Amino acid sequence: MHTSSADDTRLRPPRPGRAIRKAALTTAVAVGLVSPMLAGCTDSTPIATPSTASPTPTTAAVSVTAPAGMAADIPAALGQQVRWRHVIDNNDAEIHPVWGVMAGASGPIVVTGHGAMGLDPETGETTWSYRDPEATVSVTGYGVVSAQRAHGQAVLSPDGTRLVLGLSAGTGSFATRLVGLDTGTGEVLFDHEVTGYAIVTERAVDLHIQVTDHVVMAEREVISLEDGSVLSTLPPDPAVVDGERQCLRTDVGSCESFWPGSQGGHSTLILDSTCWSPGPTATSWCELTLAPDDDPTASRRVGGFVPIDRATGDAEGQSNVAGENLDGVYPVLTPPVLDGWAIRYSDANSAYAAMRDEDADPLSLPLEAVSLDALVSTDDVAPVPLGSSGRTVRDYGARTLAVVGADGNSGDAVVFDPATRQVQDVDQAIEQATGAIYLDALAVTRSGSDLDITRPDGSVALHLAEYEARIEHTAAYLVPAPGVIVAVERHRTTTEDGKTDESEVVIFGVG
Repeated sequence: MHTSSADDTRLRPPRPGRAIRKAALTTAVAVGLVSPMLAGCTDSTPIATPSTASPTPTTAAVSVTAPAGMAADIPAALGQQVRWRHVIDNNDAEIHPVWGVMAGASGPIVVTGHGAMGLDPETGETTWSYRDPEATVSVTGYGVVSAQRAHGQAVLSPDGTRLVLGLSAGTGSFATRLVGLDTGTGEVLFDHEVTGYAIVTERAVDLHIQVTDHVVMAEREVISLEDGSVLSTLPPDPAVVDGERQCLRTDVGSCESFWPGSQGGHSTLILDSTCWSPGPTATSWCELTLAPDDDPTASRRVGGFVPIDRATGDAEGQSNVAGENLDGVYPVLTPPVLDGWAIRYSDANSAYAAMRDEDADPLSLPLEAVSLDALVSTDDVAPVPLGSSGRTVRDYGARTLAVVGADGNSGDAVVFDPATRQVQDVDQAIEQATGAIYLDALAVTRSGSDLDITRPDGSVALHLAEYEARIEHTAAYLVPAPGVIVAVERHRTTTEDGKTDESEVVIFGVG
C-alpha cells in the first residue's frame, strides 16, 4: 500500500425492472438436463414446460420460474397481524438445510442446501425455485454465520435483483459453480465454474466472491451477472509474495489484510481491504482499494474507513493473512458496506495525523456515511455527516449502518439509513415506530410458550405464535422484504424420550 498519510492516490496496475409473481407459473428445466426433480415448493406444484435457460449448466437442475411484474415497496411499519405462515420441513433431503431467508427485489428468498426459492409477499406461496442435485457451498470466505445472509451460501446484488449461489462442482477439486438467478422470476442467468482458485490466489481457503449490481468478482475473475461471461481478469495481488500475504506499508509496525465484504458498491468493486493503527491506539483505520466494476484496472486507494469492532458487529471479512481464520487474534473486521455505503472519517488526512498522536482519541473524530460509487466517480451523491462517535457496528441482515461510542451502548447509536439517507438515534426511531432504523432494532424472541417480535426494551411489538414445551426454539430473526416483513423461526420437536423428532423452519408474513 502507499506510504502517504491517508487519503486518495491513484493506482494503475498492469493490464491483464424488478419483478414479482403473477398468477401463472412456468417450470424451466435447464437445457440438456434429464433430472425429474421438482422445485423446492411446499405450497404448490407448478406445471412443467420446456426451458430456454442459457447457458447450459454442467449438472442436472430444475428451475421453476415466474412471470415478471411490478415489485412492492418494503413496508415502513410492522403491522398488527400475521397474514400467512409458510412451513418448511428442514429434514427434507432435497431441501436440507434451510440456510436462511434474504430479501430479494420482489419478496423473501429462501436459500436451501440445494438452491433457492422465492415467496409471494401476499400469500407466502412459492413463486419460483431453483433446485440442484449438488449441495450449496460457501462463497464468502471465512466466518459468515448469519441466517439472514444464508451462512455465506449465496450473495445478493446491492439492488437485490440478482442472487448468486455457490454450488459444489462435484469434482472433488478446488472448483465451485456460481449460479446467477433473477430474484423476481427465478430465471437462471448463468452457471459458471470457477476452478483452481486456491492455487491462483495462493489462499487455501473457501472461494470468496463480491457482487455489484452488474458483475460478480470471483477471486481474480470479473463475471457478468447477465450471462456469466468473463469480462476481465484482475492482475496478480501485489500483496502476495512467495505464497503469503504481506503488509505493503513501511510507516507502521504491522497491518492486516481482510476479505472485503461480499457486496461492493452498486457499480464499484472493493479489490482489497487493509487495516492498521496509525499510532499507539488500537486498530482504527482501514484503506480500501476501489475500482469501477466496468474498469477494474482504474483502481484507487481510499483511506479513512472505520472498521467494525469484532465484539459488537458483523462477522464477515475475517483476516485472510496467511490463509488462517484469525477471529480470536485480531479485534476488528473489514469496514461494512451496505447498499453501496460505508462509514469514513470526514477529514481523512486530519484524522490520520491526529491518530499518530499518543494522546489521540479516535472516538472523537467526525464521521460521515459515504457512497463508494461517488469515490470512484460513478455517481456524485454527497456524503452524509454522522457527528463524532466511535466504532462501526452492523448486525447481520440489517438495512442500516450504525456507530456507537466507547461504551458500546447500542441505545446511544447514531444510525444511518442508506435508502432514505436519514440519520437518527435508536430511541427516536423506536418512538416513531416506523422506518428501516426501527425495524432493524426489533428482534424475534421466545419466552416460555410465546414467540414474539420484541422491542429493544423487551416489550412485545407483535405476538406471532404459541408453542408446546416440547417444541424447542433454536433461532429466529426478522427480514423486511418488498411487500412484507417476515419473521423466520427455526425449531425442533423432541419426543418423550428426548430424541429429536422433526425440525422445521417457519416463516411468518406480517402485515
